[in-house]
Amino acid sequence: MPPKSEEPLVWHDVLEQRVRRGAWPDQQRSTYRLAAEALKEGRHADAEELARFTIEEAVEGHEIYRDMMVLIPDYLRRHGVGVEALEEEIARLRELTALPDGSPLDAEAGWAAYKQRIEAFAEACRQGDVEGGLRLLEEARVTWRTTHDRKCDWVCGLIEVVARRLGEEHVVPVWDEAVGAMYDYYEEHYDIDKTPWPETMDRLMHITAIALRGHLSGPGRMGEVEIREEAERWTFTFDPCGSGGRTMRADPDEGLPARIEAPFGHAVTTEEHDWAWNRKGVCLYCVHCCLISEINPIKRLGYPARVIDPPVWGSGDPAPKCTWYIYKDPALVPEEAYAEVGARKPETLGAAAVRRRRSEG
Repeated sequence: MPPKSEEPLVWHDVLEQRVRRGAWPDQQRSTYRLAAEALKEGRHADAEELARFTIEEAVEGHEIYRDMMVLIPDYLRRHGVGVEALEEEIARLRELTALPDGSPLDAEAGWAAYKQRIEAFAEACRQGDVEGGLRLLEEARVTWRTTHDRKCDWVCGLIEVVARRLGEEHVVPVWDEAVGAMYDYYEEHYDIDKTPWPETMDRLMHITAIALRGHLSGPGRMGEVEIREEAERWTFTFDPCGSGGRTMRADPDEGLPARIEAPFGHAVTTEEHDWAWNRKGVCLYCVHCCLISEINPIKRLGYPARVIDPPVWGSGDPAPKCTWYIYKDPALVPEEAYAEVGARKPETLGAAAVRRRRSEG
């Protein structure tokens, strides 16, 4: 008989979705690794559940990349980039993101192939085929990484086109169009006037861990995140972040240099901007983290949802890491975190106080 275990996934009433069981140290681990361990231990149903959960972790990245691959070219057209010029840019990105066999990226086909391999793994679990199951699980992860990274490169490449053809000042409105719905979500769900902060922090922590595992962060791109508790905050470190952070490192899987370099040439800030922590060398893809987690929550709520220490190109570190901080009380966020994004810490926090200050001028 296989060893008995608790269900690996539990329903989260606040998020209204399933999450992995376990305390925060347990949330650091790769869901792929947990699924493989469950299969080896004979916990076949657990292995199936965990493998399918990797799809739930990955779906946000799949959908936002899919949408941005349409949204950004539309933005460029609306702001005067001609059809021929845009076609040249797209052709370049198509060449850069070709699959290992030389065929062009088909993002939807890659997503479907990843899910098919997960289902094949589930069938191997039901058959008790450990060796075959482990092979299929790794094939699924590699299929998702191969598709995910090329979609991410396509989006990074499009943002570079925006900056090169229209100017860095257009980076923010592009991201506003792409992720503006998240600004509204944060205002609705992370306001201390509406929701006790411990509940908000729990939501934030789960969303952070799920998304960054889904982007295949961490060593070997397995989907792992380092989570540490400190006196006033929780710290998430990605080694590397599986989206923006990976552009600043050589890629051992593809045998390529850091994607800031040729042939990709993904763009970084050339000037200091509030929306990029007032640092030169911030990947223009990473800008959306500043906008979502800091700039807009401060504008709307009076405090950042997360405080971020981003990797910076040109720092001399060949393997820069990104670190996110979630404070146990927003009142504990230090003044310098506000100053990094051109803001000042208010005396009173919450959306109501923000609205009051605006009405008073």
